[in-house]
Amino acid sequence: MKQEFDFYIDEKITIWNRFKFSVEAENLDEAKEKAKFMTMNEREDIDFDDSLLLHDTMEVIEPQENDGNSTLELFCKEDDELLYENSDKEIWENTNRKNYITP
Repeated sequence: MKQEFDFYIDEKITIWNRFKFSVEAENLDEAKEKAKFMTMNEREDIDFDDSLLLHDTMEVIEPQENDGNSTLELFCKEDDELLYENSDKEIWENTNRKNYITP
């Protein structure tokens, strides 16, 4: 009798994230200037109200855009064994190997 086995794929992507926040000001022009200043200089101090992943902006990253590191990995759910990864070994060797310190 056939059995069913589960697998999963981890994939590195880029996606825009929309952060919502409010600014107190005397008028809209002042609020815009404050928002720009906060975004450029004090972003960590902004109290975000909400965030929204903009799914229609999602793009796959290729290994060449990731210093040769994999951007797609296939695993077996049973034992979490990595079955496949799409790293570009040549790029990785030329860009990351020189920076890699063995533990």
